[in-house]
Amino acid sequence: MIKNNTYANLFSFFLLIISGSAYSNAVCQLVEKSTMNESKRYIQCLDTQLDKAKQEQGTWIQKRKYELVQSEEATGNTQVLQLFMRSIKNNEKYIESACQWRYILKLPNAKAAAISYKRCEIQLVNQFTESLKQPF
Repeated sequence: MIKNNTYANLFSFFLLIISGSAYSNAVCQLVEKSTMNESKRYIQCLDTQLDKAKQEQGTWIQKRKYELVQSEEATGNTQVLQLFMRSIKNNEKYIESACQWRYILKLPNAKAAAISYKRCEIQLVNQFTESLKQPF
């Protein structure tokens, strides 16, 4: 009974990942002369893309943390995991700062500023995730 439940959970998780990644690849589009509602939907679409990108990044961070803990236990080297965690924190600060100046540059147009910030954040989150995917 437990085996069947485990397989069902794994299968459900697999389907969730597939459906989530398919949805996250949806392209957000904003027309040149957009209405307020179209802009709002576009920003919501960007929010969805950002959530999916952060979710994928979180998965890769957890995977790398697990691998580094295993390496730490095997080798006794405790520095690598600490450096990895510092790189995660520094990357979060970098994303915030890199996107803030783009936001401020677009002010006083709050809509354009918000769109600029979200696009920047999506791009940099995806970029860091790609670096996490690289083998050691």
